[in-house]
Amino acid sequence: MDIWTFIGGIGVIIGIVAGVIQVLDYLQKRRGRLTRTPKTETIALLAPPGIPHNLPPRGEFIGREAETAQVHEALNSRSHLITIEGIGGIGKTSLALEVAYRCLNASQEKKSSRTTVSFSGFVWVSARDREQTLSTLLDTVAQTLERPGIVRQSAAEKQFSIKKLLQEKPYLLIIDNFETIQDAGLYDFLLNLPEPSKALITTREQKLSQARTISLKGLTETECLALVHSEGRRLGLASVKQADGRVLTSLFQATGGCPLAIRWSLGQIKQKGQSLELVLAALHEARSSIFDTMFARSWALLSKDSRQVLLAMPIFATSASHRGIEAASDVHHYALDAALGQLVEMSIIDATDDLELSHRRYSIHPLTRAFATARLKDVPDAQRAARGRLAHYYELYTKERKRFWVHSRIDQLDHELSNILVILQWCLDQRLSDQTINIFENLVFFMVTRGYWNDTLAIAQRVVTLASECSRESSAASFRTWPISWILRHRGELDLAEEYAHEALAIFQRLGEEQGIAAAKRALGRVFQERGNLSKAEQLTREALASFQSTGDRFAVYLTTANLASVLLKEGNADLAWELCIEVISDARKSGDMERIADLLTVLGNVAYYRGEINQARTLWQEALAHLKQIGHLNLIADNLLNLARLEIGDGRARIARQLLLDALECYKRLSIERKIRETEELLVSIS
Repeated sequence: MDIWTFIGGIGVIIGIVAGVIQVLDYLQKRRGRLTRTPKTETIALLAPPGIPHNLPPRGEFIGREAETAQVHEALNSRSHLITIEGIGGIGKTSLALEVAYRCLNASQEKKSSRTTVSFSGFVWVSARDREQTLSTLLDTVAQTLERPGIVRQSAAEKQFSIKKLLQEKPYLLIIDNFETIQDAGLYDFLLNLPEPSKALITTREQKLSQARTISLKGLTETECLALVHSEGRRLGLASVKQADGRVLTSLFQATGGCPLAIRWSLGQIKQKGQSLELVLAALHEARSSIFDTMFARSWALLSKDSRQVLLAMPIFATSASHRGIEAASDVHHYALDAALGQLVEMSIIDATDDLELSHRRYSIHPLTRAFATARLKDVPDAQRAARGRLAHYYELYTKERKRFWVHSRIDQLDHELSNILVILQWCLDQRLSDQTINIFENLVFFMVTRGYWNDTLAIAQRVVTLASECSRESSAASFRTWPISWILRHRGELDLAEEYAHEALAIFQRLGEEQGIAAAKRALGRVFQERGNLSKAEQLTREALASFQSTGDRFAVYLTTANLASVLLKEGNADLAWELCIEVISDARKSGDMERIADLLTVLGNVAYYRGEINQARTLWQEALAHLKQIGHLNLIADNLLNLARLEIGDGRARIARQLLLDALECYKRLSIERKIRETEELLVSIS
């Protein structure tokens, strides 16, 4: 065989081999197309060598540093399941993605720390736009972690292989919108996820009780404003940059810091040319597409009782108690617990973690409130019935806490005051005279002592008008005396205070009500004392005291005795003032009426100071202050702080005096007592 024949034979062989390779390549590709499982997620971004992932693109992330730290801490713990829970649009997906990328960066740099965990790979699975099952999850894990052969295995083999893979190295599975997943097999797989791998899950519902949970609320106001400015720059909205801080704060309040709602609002301004006022109105009235995005599916899943409870929530101004919700919703016992449980599990209602049911509070996000309010408007009869039931509940609730000398019960009103005032205003609007008068009468001591004087005056004047029109003259006269004349006198509006007290006295005299006559005379006596007409003040106060003694109203006796002693001291009769207070203070201590005890102690301290007995005055005022702080009686607290500050100034302790004066000044400013504000400020200037 010559050389050319040999070379020609080799060429033929090479051609045959090349052809065979092409055929095999074609068959391999065709086989791959035939065996590729449909609807599996592919790698969205090319990962660096050794760190496989299919994370979607990373967006701008603002704020949430505290929540981010909580997720990292959870990933660093022994927990293998971590859930981020919250209502739709609150930013669960953004937080999970940000955490995943920070962990990815740490993994690339091969740096794991107490704050950021390294993983060997990251698998993102979203149930937002497609159904997810155990099978699709396993396929996505296999493809993302570069084990395509596992996809072609049987279901049992596939699950075994993936579990083995997740045992070999730490991987992080991120499952978004978990609440839409219905496959029980996927639940079981996650519950038995092998170490050292972990799963980070975002969900609107608390479906995994074994998971470590991070509950996501709205952005803080600072974070919200940062997001507004960032979105404004992105959209080219110069108006946002120039907007008044109060305007942007109103957007924060309307959205409750919900990122989706904030972005939607700015988008409406950019794309549709709407004003911020119109956008805010749409949010308050639930007139926008985002409410369907956030609540439509959740509403469809709620039970009848859960819907009824949710519709009752906007009736409350702030958080509500279990008993209050029961009254408003008319859902009771086990049914109420089940309804609240479902609403909490679906992140529609938030609950405090108090162990005692009586202390637990339930609240809703501002956007949830807007959604529920819009739904409630469709059933006006149900709304009126719910408010009526709640009014009856608060009538009884305030009656139980009316006795002002039982301070522990008064403290319980702190959480409910805003809710009670909303219902009280509704009763006024509906002209429900009996409930209005009863609730206000039960509540007025608390409101006055805790310093809600503006609200008290505004409501009291409306209640007086309603009571007069409904022939409740005695109640109308009582409120003229207390709290109206009382507050006006403290604020220095003596003419008006005297006018209201005289009107009350005339009504009580016409009705022949001795107790009311005595109360009106006492009020007038205080006005005359402020005017400097001490003889008239003493006469009226003695007449009032005699009446109270004859009727056996010992609490009024303690108070009026302190009033009379104060007048006598101003007249220079310190010894008689001291004797009067000493006569009744032992009995007052037995009664437990801390306000009356404090009144008497304050006057005794004034007498001691008048006599030059400084140490005794300090002791008496300090004891009075301690009692007053227990019941939170703001104006009397301020008076005793002012008294003690004067003593500290006299002893040369300017630093201590300054703090006492600042505390007193804060109280006086809240109460709008101008003469006391001036007096306190002058003392502050004198020691500066």
